[in-house]
Amino acid sequence: MFIFSTPPDNLSIQEFQKNESIDVEVVQLISTEILPYANFIPKEFVGQIMTMLNKGSIHSQSSSFTEAEIDIRMREEFSKVCFETLLQFSFSNKVTTPQEGYISRMALSVLLKRSQDVLHRYIEDERLSGRCPLPRQQVTEIIFVLKAVSTLIDSLKKTQPENVDSSTWAQVIALYPTLVECITCSSSEVCSALKEALVPFKDFMHPPASKVQNGES
Repeated sequence: MFIFSTPPDNLSIQEFQKNESIDVEVVQLISTEILPYANFIPKEFVGQIMTMLNKGSIHSQSSSFTEAEIDIRMREEFSKVCFETLLQFSFSNKVTTPQEGYISRMALSVLLKRSQDVLHRYIEDERLSGRCPLPRQQVTEIIFVLKAVSTLIDSLKKTQPENVDSSTWAQVIALYPTLVECITCSSSEVCSALKEALVPFKDFMHPPASKVQNGES
C-alpha cells in the first residue's frame, strides 16, 4: 500500500491496481469510521487527515509506464474518493458542536483550495497545449471539481449566512474569476459543467448599498 505517496516505479500494473484498491478502502474507512466521530478526535490529528486527503486527491503517475499504460497508472478512483470525502465533510447542516464546525470549516477550506489549484492548472495547461487536447484524466478531474463547486454552493445557499464564516465566503467568491477564465476551454463537457458552476453565483450578486445623503436614501 502506498497511500498518499508516489507509488514505486517497479510495480506491475496488477500490483498497482491491488494497492490502489486497498488505499481506496482505507479512505472509505476514514470517511465512515473516523471523521463522523470528530468530536472525540484531536484537532491536530484531523488536520493531518485533511492534509493527506488533499494530497491524495491529486492525480499522480509514474514515468516508467508506457503511454498505453498511463490510463491505468493514473490513480483516478483513489483521487476521486479522496475528493469526495473532502466534499462530504466540507459542509454539513448537521453541525451541532464547535468541534464539528471546526472539521466542516477545515474540510471546506481544503476543498476550495484544491478546486482553485485544479482550475488554475487546467487553464494554464490548455493555454500551453494549443490545439492539442488535454489528457482525459485532467478533463475528468476538472469536470468533477466543477460539479463539486456547484454542489458546494447549493449547500451554502441552504444555510443561514451567519453560520458560514467570512473567510469561507471570501474563498468561494474568489473562485469566480478563475471560473470565468475557463470559458474559453475547448471541451464541450467542461463547458457544460462550467455553466452549472457559474449559474449559482448569481445569488452572490447584489446591487451596492445606497448611501444616505441629506437625510434621504
